[in-house]
Amino acid sequence: MSENIAWPWRGCPEHSEQTSSSEAVALRVGQIDQGMQLIAVAIEQSARSVNSAKLSNELSALACYTRSFRGLRAATVLAMEGLYLEARVYLRDVYESAGLGRLLAMNPKKADDWLLRERWIKDAEVRQYVEKFTMPGKPEGSSPYSEYYRQASELHHPTMRGCLPLILDGVDSSCVPRLESTFDGNVLDKVLHEIAVECTFVCFTMINAAANPDVIWPEWRKVVNELAMSLSGDADLDHLKRDWDVDQERFDAIASHVLTGDGAEQAINQHPNSVRNTVRRLRESTQEFND
Repeated sequence: MSENIAWPWRGCPEHSEQTSSSEAVALRVGQIDQGMQLIAVAIEQSARSVNSAKLSNELSALACYTRSFRGLRAATVLAMEGLYLEARVYLRDVYESAGLGRLLAMNPKKADDWLLRERWIKDAEVRQYVEKFTMPGKPEGSSPYSEYYRQASELHHPTMRGCLPLILDGVDSSCVPRLESTFDGNVLDKVLHEIAVECTFVCFTMINAAANPDVIWPEWRKVVNELAMSLSGDADLDHLKRDWDVDQERFDAIASHVLTGDGAEQAINQHPNSVRNTVRRLRESTQEFND
């Protein structure tokens, strides 16, 4: 075949050039990068806890949040390549994975079921949990979570809204399938903004997934809140304002009494009534009886 054919899946140099020179794109990418760093720090910290305690709910949540992180990466790459619809398709998966991670973190029995029986927990169950968790007393389906999921699903599935714009610009336009990327600064800005907002959503579910928000570093939560407020536009986020000095004092007080990592492992090994030492004594006594 001719080498002169412009393969539409090899990317569009014009799109890449305009993307790299846009100050608006640079701003959004910086916000996404900050959000991704926040998520990565939390994931790495969670991994240390999982390796120490090996609890099923922590392991399950960590797997879901790692999938969310990779989904955000994929969505950003696709958006920067001009695949705006496909980027939004990935965002639905990020939303679902983060919501499930929060659910499994707070429900060890469901986490065991998810791990051992390889059970797929449908998102309707996750949404029901989230709405009761974040919108007490409100009608089911009225939460921002449900509304975003509904809109995201319209793009994720091959609906008319998700497919027809790929071949038609309007009702009276000719049919022209969009095989190549075409730069649209407004659409790209909206998609990158959605990705950045999604980063903060993942962070907030991580806070909700913790045993108590007070055990999470105040500086990390402060940066999450600041990023969320910078992306909120006219939305009222006054509830995110806190006295961070008070939060830091509370965190330090808790941290001074909590054993983590090697310290917790050593305490468990030394305490005579820990589960592992109790089981060991039982096995030893059983062995002596059998002998």
